[in-house]
Formats: sequence, C-alpha cells, structure tokens
Amino acid sequence: MGSGSLATLRSGVPESFVTGAVSQWLGVTAGEDSFAETVFMKRRLIRAGAVSLTLWISSQARGQNSQPGSSNPSLPCAVSADDRALREIPERWREAYNEGNASRVAALYAEDAYYLTQHFVTGTLRGRAEIQAYVQRGVDAKYRIDSIEVLGTQCSGDFAYAITRYKSTNSGRNDVGVNLVVLRKREGQWMIVAHEAAMPDPAWAVQSPKER
Repeated sequence: MGSGSLATLRSGVPESFVTGAVSQWLGVTAGEDSFAETVFMKRRLIRAGAVSLTLWISSQARGQNSQPGSSNPSLPCAVSADDRALREIPERWREAYNEGNASRVAALYAEDAYYLTQHFVTGTLRGRAEIQAYVQRGVDAKYRIDSIEVLGTQCSGDFAYAITRYKSTNSGRNDVGVNLVVLRKREGQWMIVAHEAAMPDPAWAVQSPKER
C-alpha cells in the first residue's frame, strides 16, 4: 500500500485499529528502524494487517447482526435491503445460467473477481472474461442448476458474504454442491469479488463431523 492508504480503506476500517493492532502484534513502534528495513518484518506486517482487517470485519458483522434473544446472530445480514439483494444474486445466477447466458452470469462478478473451483486445472480463475469462458463450457455441455438455497448471509459496510447450497443436473447425473460467495458494494451495487464452489464426493466425504 502507498503512504496514507490505510486511512482511505473503503471498507471503513479505522486506521488506528489496523496500525495499532499491527504494531502491538509485531512488538515494535513506528520509530524503530527495523519496522521498514527488513523484508521479514514487512511480510509479518502484511500478514498481521490481513489478520487485523479480518478480525475487525468479523467483529463489526457480529455486532451489526446480533439481536436480543437471537440464538444464531450470523444469519441473516441485519440490513434488510442488503440481505434481499444478497439473496437475489444466487437466483439471478441460476436463471442466467439455465438460459444459457454466460455473459449475464459473468456480469454479476467484478472485473477482477476470483473464482475457485476443483473443476479447473489450476483451481483458480481470475477476471470476468475467464469466468465467463468457464461458465460457457458448462452452458455448452447443457448442465443445469436445479436450485440454489441461501443458507445465510452476513454483511459489514461494503463487504458481505453468502453461503449457498445448490443442486444440479450434469449429463444425467444429479449433484449437490456448496458455494462461498464474497461480495463488495460498488456504486450501490453488490458485485461478486470472490467465489469458491465445492462439490463433496460421497465416496470420500466424512458423513458426520463427530465420526472417528
């Protein structure tokens, strides 16, 4: 990051929170020469900054979504308009996909979005154009998304995530998969910035988290 960029994070993270937490974790002050002089310390700074940012977003989301008497404060996003918008995106994704419109699916993603999937050789697609090309392959193969169930949403400022479960029909085979979708609001519109899709293999999957 350039000088002063921490203060202008669009996520609204207070500069004092990030820099204070980072300095405390590193055990150094801004006046110590080693803070900026060694590559090792710079790497620790980056990692600590990421951890601090994640902790701040999580704490804000918990505070925003918590309601008296709620046994599960993480579901749903407490801002009703945002929650509705977040829940509409998976359905728009499904409709566009089943209509064979890969460009409409891709339009739900930011230009620099990531898509993580076990069905691509590197596991990672980057950018709207690559995502559209990947979706087009599924469309051409006549795959179909039968349903997408939103299991939960959570939001904090301009960031949010949705967890979904989908059912699909692929070459006559019925599959079940899950998605973790990270979104960011840009100019009032929620856009997908990162999407991870996974399809459990019943032959290898653990049947219960308590299994031994």
